[in-house]
Amino acid sequence: MIHYRLMLTFVITAHVTAVGSGTAFASTDSIPAKPTFSKDVAPILFDNCVTCHRPGQTTPMSLRSFEEARPWVKSILKNVTTGVMPPWKVDEGYGPWKDNKRLSDVEIGTIERWIKQGSKEGDSADLPALPEFPPADEWQLGEPDYIITFGTYDVPAEGTDHFHDFFAKTEFPEDRWIRAMEVKPGDPSVVHHMILWSGDGSPNNSQGWLGAWAAGASPMVFPEGMGKILSKDAVLRGDMHYHPSGTAATDQTRVGLYFADKDEVEKELVNLWVMNAEFLIPAGDPNYEARSNHTFSQDSHIISLAPHMHYRGKDFLFKAHYPDGNVEDLLKVSEYDFNWQSGFEFETPVSVPKGTRIECIAHFDNSESNPNNPDPSRDIAFGLQSEDEMLIGFVDYIVDEGVSPREQVNPVLVKIDELVAKFPSEVFKFENRRSANGPVEVMGIHLPREGDGGWYVPVGTFAGRARLYDFVWDDMSFECKMAIPGQKPQGLSGTIDAENGLLNFTMHDGSGNTSEGQAEMVK
Repeated sequence: MIHYRLMLTFVITAHVTAVGSGTAFASTDSIPAKPTFSKDVAPILFDNCVTCHRPGQTTPMSLRSFEEARPWVKSILKNVTTGVMPPWKVDEGYGPWKDNKRLSDVEIGTIERWIKQGSKEGDSADLPALPEFPPADEWQLGEPDYIITFGTYDVPAEGTDHFHDFFAKTEFPEDRWIRAMEVKPGDPSVVHHMILWSGDGSPNNSQGWLGAWAAGASPMVFPEGMGKILSKDAVLRGDMHYHPSGTAATDQTRVGLYFADKDEVEKELVNLWVMNAEFLIPAGDPNYEARSNHTFSQDSHIISLAPHMHYRGKDFLFKAHYPDGNVEDLLKVSEYDFNWQSGFEFETPVSVPKGTRIECIAHFDNSESNPNNPDPSRDIAFGLQSEDEMLIGFVDYIVDEGVSPREQVNPVLVKIDELVAKFPSEVFKFENRRSANGPVEVMGIHLPREGDGGWYVPVGTFAGRARLYDFVWDDMSFECKMAIPGQKPQGLSGTIDAENGLLNFTMHDGSGNTSEGQAEMVK
């Protein structure tokens, strides 16, 4: 029996703050001549900053008052005028987006003038009321229908960030619709973010993300009439990212799920991964390009987009190629930042008729000039660790006709068809049943005579690839290495029975354990 799955572990930080747009002011007429903190600056900070910049959050300073903000004016000036803060990493000219808190030119100019004129406090009578935040021990959306309590995790006072997965098995009598989700970290000062994934019974099979939380984020409430399906026997994975705060802490995060009745849900909010797992970024390459594509098989509407790469990510573009020949850029992030990733929800959903192809174009900087590059001396492939790379364009969408997509196409079968068209007689289909009564899993195997091949498994809506490389052929027998993301390299060997169209193979895990199987040639 072969127990093999690709597991994706990555960061999608659903932050709710926004980015400044620079110092090129459209007009200075609206900027106060002599701005003060109480009258002019505090309203900007209260609306855009104190959600995160307050005690108990992961930010390094609080900005709730003049006394708290005054020591940080140089940092505020630099980060606001350069667009670093508040973080809203998407180019202008796209959208428009819901919850867009990008600072206006007037707001940026007001902060800059206030600081350059000496950062005056002003009359306390002009100070607006400080925003109120609910107590940490209360649910903002009320008592949840279902609460997931993950295990505890000890975060040291100092050191690098920590990543940890918690798992929880659901046991519902039937599938449930989720209309909202709220995350309550046990200690928000050390929780950078958390993503909640759903699987189909195997902890390593993450099929889609249900929601996420980051410092300052509000509970996730899906658009009215929309929901995400939670399987009655799903395995939920809490993907935790911890950040040491200077004080040792213990966290125990809880997640509250809010369900909707069937008659309340008109559309399933489908999470699509437009993904490429087959790139190889050469060492030192400052501008490597990779692309991924997905073609809609049903008239649909896109609700939101989210780009994802790791430390070498440079820029990311979503393009829509419509059936009538028109091409439209939907979203661009020219200065991608692994530390500040977001999902962007359109104010008006984008119509994508059947046949529309969504293309993701990404560039990576694997050179020494990238200060975030962990190691510019090595070639980089797709992988689970932050030091590896990913190219995923997340798309949340709904179909126009019906509640859910009509066709649940197996992504591996689609990939097999693509491979057979290019590499006849090199592609095999392997069917594996992990338990006597379990479902049959279809996997694809590409065994080339030259170059790299791949072992393909379904990962959400995408065919994930384990790279097969260093092939040694002896007529119809071969040996090669197998790079499974997140695991040590393994070995694969086998013999092709061309007359009967069969592949007999053996997997070697490097510890003396082997698994055997037989696959069918696809013609």
